[in-house]
Amino acid sequence: MPEFLTEYQTELDAKSKRIISDYEDKKINKFYEPYFTQYWNVHKLTDEIPAEKVLAVDGSMGVAPIGNGGIFYVVRALGIDKEKRYRKIFADFNYSNERNFGNFVGRLMEWTEHLVMIDAIKDGFRDFILLDGSIYGRLAHVPLEWDLLNSKGFMIEYFDTIIELLSLCKNHSIPIIGISKESKTSFFREFLIKEMIKDIIPDDRLRKKLISVTLNDRRLGVQEAQKTGDKRIITLINELVHRKPDSLLVLSRSNNGNNSGYTQPLILGGSQRWHRAVREIERSARSYITSNFPVSSEDDEFMDRAVEVVERLTEVPAIISFHLLPQVIDTPMRIDIPAWYFDSPHKLKEMGWPEPIEIDLDTILKLISSGYCGLENYNIWLSHVDSEVKLKRNVFEELYINKFEEIIGTYSTARGYRRVRYP
Repeated sequence: MPEFLTEYQTELDAKSKRIISDYEDKKINKFYEPYFTQYWNVHKLTDEIPAEKVLAVDGSMGVAPIGNGGIFYVVRALGIDKEKRYRKIFADFNYSNERNFGNFVGRLMEWTEHLVMIDAIKDGFRDFILLDGSIYGRLAHVPLEWDLLNSKGFMIEYFDTIIELLSLCKNHSIPIIGISKESKTSFFREFLIKEMIKDIIPDDRLRKKLISVTLNDRRLGVQEAQKTGDKRIITLINELVHRKPDSLLVLSRSNNGNNSGYTQPLILGGSQRWHRAVREIERSARSYITSNFPVSSEDDEFMDRAVEVVERLTEVPAIISFHLLPQVIDTPMRIDIPAWYFDSPHKLKEMGWPEPIEIDLDTILKLISSGYCGLENYNIWLSHVDSEVKLKRNVFEELYINKFEEIIGTYSTARGYRRVRYP
């Protein structure tokens, strides 16, 4: 008998009712019902094939701890259209005190994806670009220095490429679409909460104060809600601070009506942290760089370039986003598109809480419909590029790490890294 099986069963049984309640989220979802229905669009995907070409882009990475305390990493990106392939790879060795070193490598991977798309556009590509991931999530980062031996100022390079990418797409009228499967975001739920609070607290000033306090300090927000004595407000503020994903709500409510479809498109703004950074940049970009890139900014050349990049960051477009449920038995996809594609002039810095926007999604929905192939293949183009770019462990170890060891002249990986030794 496996170890701890009896104890495990006892532990799970004791918590089963609470786990089921949290998973199904029935109580709060009934509270959402009329609002969800108002902002849910029933829609069935079709089999139409678009005349335009599609460039699908995805990335992969491999990371290995090195015996001397450093980290070796490789990131790759691939773009595939009907006729061509575009590739980028970046490999390096670094020392880091960052506990979230994986986040740094994730940003590197996104950066290589941006470079692939820029290469394709400069090569003449002018049709749909599909990106595996969220466009909004990439813009919402705050430019900060990494605690690394090398690449401390990398986020300036990161934002330089994504700003160039979005500018090229806008100038050439290229639809760039981010598709995220099983996104953990909660912007739609937050929008519904705001609408519910608006109906309970008609005073605009008091409502904004309560929401603002909650977003700045969750504990104080709950305390302020409790002072009202209104159970509805207390419930909503507790729901707001727990940030449950939109996918949970979409699955529960759409299954209740047995309908596929999509949520109301919302135009998103930056987080409060992002807005604070932008205000600081607008007051003095040089001061912002000095404060947030203390080591890198000692280099005058870096300082001049960084100032120019963060000043352009204040002009990036707002992002329009919605969740699409292709089948009631599937999980939602999050779709991100720059606002300018729909002739909206809004910038990210101009937007705060998610706001509804009326747009024509016909072209986007037809494209996503044509690429949807069921539960195992949510997008035929992105699934294909994912299979091609995926960095398998044996390839990472036998090819990339072995080549790295040839350079340093010794067997490198740390004891905790499980690896088969090849002669």
